[in-house]
Amino acid sequence: MALAVAERRAGRRSNRGSWLAAAGLGGALTVAALPAQALPTVQATFASGAQRAAVPGIDWFCARHLARRGEWPRGRDPSLPFAVRLGPDGITVLGDGVALPPGVVAAGACDVAGKQWLWSCRSDGTEDWFVPPDATLPAPWRAVLRELQADVLDEPRSLDAAVVIGHLAGTLVEGDPRAELLQLGASSCGEVTWTAWSTPTHLRVRGRSDGGLLLPAALLLVALADPVGKTSPLALRAFAARDGDRAEAARQCVRAPGPKTVRALSALLQAEDQVAFAAVDALRRLGATEALPQIVAAARPEAPWTSLAAADTLRALWASAPTATRQATRAAVARSDSVPVRSVDLDALVPGNVSPRPAERAADAAAARVRTIVVLALLAIGLYGLWSRERARLRADLT
Repeated sequence: MALAVAERRAGRRSNRGSWLAAAGLGGALTVAALPAQALPTVQATFASGAQRAAVPGIDWFCARHLARRGEWPRGRDPSLPFAVRLGPDGITVLGDGVALPPGVVAAGACDVAGKQWLWSCRSDGTEDWFVPPDATLPAPWRAVLRELQADVLDEPRSLDAAVVIGHLAGTLVEGDPRAELLQLGASSCGEVTWTAWSTPTHLRVRGRSDGGLLLPAALLLVALADPVGKTSPLALRAFAARDGDRAEAARQCVRAPGPKTVRALSALLQAEDQVAFAAVDALRRLGATEALPQIVAAARPEAPWTSLAAADTLRALWASAPTATRQATRAAVARSDSVPVRSVDLDALVPGNVSPRPAERAADAAAARVRTIVVLALLAIGLYGLWSRERARLRADLT
């Protein structure tokens, strides 16, 4: 979903562009979202509907969004090829456009601060960008790229477009002009994977999704126009990443302690084993006793690492948990089918981690053994007495 464009300064990698390279498209989707001077201009040619169908996101954008806008020429069939210019002045349909090569469903250029960024999208959703090495982007756009770590070179990244945009845009009420655009558009794009690298003449970006790279980039710009801002950058990366960065972001959430982080980590307990394990570990380090019931519920036989971490967290946080949390946690343990969790002796985990119960149990066991020995000894004495009496009677009879 990103055009991760970066430059090298003094041996470091830093962002100069992004998946927002196609931000002009986002401006055309909802021109009022940003000041006109902030919007680049995009000129694009789209293939026919039959060819676009292989890329659901682009097909949705052409057939269901653009064709319903007031600027769309009356009577023009959106299933035919067309060219369009999108920018601060809105949408202008330019006609049939140029003939696209076989296998290409869309192609065009973005004018960003006087620099031309060229792009093309193939029928499998793979999109290529050719970005001038001296291209720049506004600071707010660079900031979100850094937060998502989408500004690196030579490292493939993968994000869920719907998750990113959903967190940035928040809940959209009926009647909000962005609602259908962001919800349907982002879901039609799905997961976005990309990588960026430098060449002598350009910075190259290649990636794919069910909407290429341009469409999810534009949707992100629309979401950024009025961000909700309820999710911390680390939590957003943990929710949206679909690569190794997800677990690492969950682990790093301890750098942003607070109720929002605890809620985010609690939600991540339902993720795959590696991510849930990192979330449990972060909750333990944050001392989030209120999350103990959810942590126990996340321990499942199919999540062995999470189960082990949940058992360790129980031992670490039980002593400081309030009474209500302990009751809820006991109920969760009783329902759990995780062996490591069920093996934790909650009665032995008393405040201060000082428990006399093991010694008491050892003393009780020793006393029970003594009682057993005494009973056996008395029984043996009684049996011996009866045996002696019968022996004496037998001798008397014989004499």
